[in-house]
Amino acid sequence: MAREPDEAIPADEPLYRSISIEDVNGDDVLPQAVDLPRCSFNRSAYSKPEAVFAESRPSDNGIAELLAGGLPPPVPRETGVPYEFIVVDDPNPPEDLGNDAHCEVCMKRRGELFNKKHEPNKGVLAKAKDALARKLRVHTYPK
Repeated sequence: MAREPDEAIPADEPLYRSISIEDVNGDDVLPQAVDLPRCSFNRSAYSKPEAVFAESRPSDNGIAELLAGGLPPPVPRETGVPYEFIVVDDPNPPEDLGNDAHCEVCMKRRGELFNKKHEPNKGVLAKAKDALARKLRVHTYPK
């Protein structure tokens, strides 16, 4: 039976994501390693860091880490309210049914509920990818 989503993820809980050698420059994780407006991670409370590895992505043999409470500040927009980052517990999503540890770092307009179908414009996404990548640290260096 699938785990029910937790209401909140503790701020000090590490989240893990697989990365490839092309996704790093020295100690820096590059924005290309980030998928937005929803970026998948595994929660450390429900899995080991190495659980992010998948046979379908053999070159993703490194691990990036983010603390759940270490999200970037809101991304400003030229007009309208800024976009903010949130962490959403999402165990066993349709694209990864066996993954009890799955969660996502998502973007939403400040003051609005998260909507999976809403996507910010390309300019906001580029700024957001850069901001989130700067918060990631290399846990295990890819080869």
